[in-house]
Amino acid sequence: MSLETFEKLPAEKKERILSAGIREFSRNSYKDANTDRITKECQISKGILFHYFGSKKGFYLYCLERSMERLVRDNGEVTGTDFYVILFESMNRKLSLCMQYPDEMHMVNMASRETATEIAEQKTEVLGRYMAAVQSGSEKTLNAAMAALTLRSKEKRQIAVKGLHIYIRALLNNWLMQYQQTPDLFFARSEQIRQEMKDYLDLMLYGICKENAQ
Repeated sequence: MSLETFEKLPAEKKERILSAGIREFSRNSYKDANTDRITKECQISKGILFHYFGSKKGFYLYCLERSMERLVRDNGEVTGTDFYVILFESMNRKLSLCMQYPDEMHMVNMASRETATEIAEQKTEVLGRYMAAVQSGSEKTLNAAMAALTLRSKEKRQIAVKGLHIYIRALLNNWLMQYQQTPDLFFARSEQIRQEMKDYLDLMLYGICKENAQ
């Protein structure tokens, strides 16, 4: 394997090879993905592809790494000062990246459902590493959003942040499961989902019981 040689290729050629791989892996399971289709599209031989990456597995993991890098790219600090403005500005940035890199988004979605044992351990490690980065960024955003709220008890701020984070994560997981097989539908319904999230968060923030209810 000569990944170093690949990295030294002209940017246009590197992107052509990478794009062909991501596109193939975004539309097919690992088992069904065909390196002949990849090499035909990017106009190189299979021998050259394997010279760069060692194997189909090596190329798959490289494509997955690059896809995750693009989708979790840091777009800078959120500048809003309102709770919902901060949350939804952050969400909009993430949605924007997914729409900018649709094949990458589909590859990651396929990878999350991939069952091939040959790549299971390495795939899980790659996804886990980047998901940890996503979670860290989400906590940072939530802290900024919580700072815009007037809490009843400042002493319980840490508990409030943790509880709200668990609540939001549960909401997102519910939608991810619902649209796992049809991620494009998730983006098509993003406005509806955003309103649903606001409704659920209003319920969390302002409660369902009267203040003096027993």
